[in-house]
Amino acid sequence: MSEASPIHHAALGDRIAGAVLALLALGAWWHSHTFVTGFMQPVGPGVFPRLVSVPLGVLSLYLIARPGINQRWPEKAALVRQLGMLLLLGCYAVVLEPLGFVPATLVATVLLMRLFGARWRQALPYGALLGLSLYLLFEFALGIPLPDTPGWSG
Repeated sequence: MSEASPIHHAALGDRIAGAVLALLALGAWWHSHTFVTGFMQPVGPGVFPRLVSVPLGVLSLYLIARPGINQRWPEKAALVRQLGMLLLLGCYAVVLEPLGFVPATLVATVLLMRLFGARWRQALPYGALLGLSLYLLFEFALGIPLPDTPGWSG
């Protein structure tokens, strides 16, 4: 019995990634309907996840239907990093509302940076800067309300 070719592994990897991303897109679309829109608010907090989930779903279906020919399967360390990223983003989605946008995003960005090799001295300030920038962008520039931090009146 012969071993599967690298091309077969690459196609399988793209299809697995496409299936995971399709589930993520469906989950984001479904969960976006649970966000409450304020009175007389034209754009609610569910708009952004829906805007992201549509192209994500289309691209994931493309990966499933027409996988690329990448000639190599990711190394074990890269697969562990990718799994860690998916786990971290799933946890972020769970804690976003209970903790609020600012602390959940700070922790998630710092841990993502650490996951991809940044030192704590790099990850902490840049994670805080990214979290604050995202907060200002969504809350003020785009007018999309974000989950409040409990006990923080802003």
